Amino acid sequence: MTHLYRNIIFLILFFSQMASYSIHAEMLLQGKDFQGKNLSGENLAGADLKGANLYGASLIGTNLTGADLSGADLRHSYLRSALARGANFTNANLGKSDLTRADLREVDFSGSNLTLTIFDSSRLDGANFSNALIVGASMRKASLKESILNNSTLSDADLSQAILRGASFKEANLGAKQLGFIGPSPARLVGADLQEAIFSGANLKGVNFREANLTNAIFKNASMGGSILEWAKAKGSDFSSARLTWVLAYGADFQDASFKGAKLVSAQFVGSNLKGAKFQGANLTRANLSNCNLQDVEFKNSEIDEALFYSAKNVPAEIKKDR
Repeated sequence: MTHLYRNIIFLILFFSQMASYSIHAEMLLQGKDFQGKNLSGENLAGADLKGANLYGASLIGTNLTGADLSGADLRHSYLRSALARGANFTNANLGKSDLTRADLREVDFSGSNLTLTIFDSSRLDGANFSNALIVGASMRKASLKESILNNSTLSDADLSQAILRGASFKEANLGAKQLGFIGPSPARLVGADLQEAIFSGANLKGVNFREANLTNAIFKNASMGGSILEWAKAKGSDFSSARLTWVLAYGADFQDASFKGAKLVSAQFVGSNLKGAKFQGANLTRANLSNCNLQDVEFKNSEIDEALFYSAKNVPAEIKKDR
């Protein structure tokens, strides 16, 4: 009912804006070459700008609600504080454009080029970024609740302090090609809100999740070698079959998290809360669990050769005996 109510309100606003679509705007949009033009503050709600040339154009505060900009060239354009809810940017090129504080809810960016694009503090809830190129983009403090970023590329992107609750990153590429960070730098999600986000099958090598909220997030089969999870809140998260070699997770909260079948060789969990965590079938060879809380932790069929448990609390009896 909430989604239905929201959609009804959106349609009412959309058609009211369409009704005020000015004669000036109609004259303005004769043809589709607007390179370097100043369209700031114009009412272009529902406008047909498919394939338009808007390179370097100024659209600051422009109303683009429901507009069709699919395949448009918006490189180096300025869309600060633009109103573009429900607009279509599929396969558009927005490289190095500035969309700071824009309203981009439910916008379709699938297949678009967003390299070095700025989305800082923008509203992107429910936006679709499937298969988009988002390399080096800045999304600091942006709201992307329930957004779709499946199969997208976010190398070197900065999503620090962004709100990404319920966002989907299935098979997305946010990490380095290999440990040692050869090639593009990993994405940064420092302090981001990623509650219930989905990263199944994603490349997260070296990604910085420091102090992020990962409560109930899903990382099944993700590649997370060398990723940073220091002081992260990951209660109830699912890392089943994930590859977490050399992950840095000092002081993190993994209470009731699942690491079943995960590869945790040389993982650093020093000082982490692992109460109720499940490591059945996991490889913890040379992992460091020193000073961790291991109350009710399950290690059945796990490999713990050369693992460290110095000053750990509530170490299971079978491990104490083996040590």
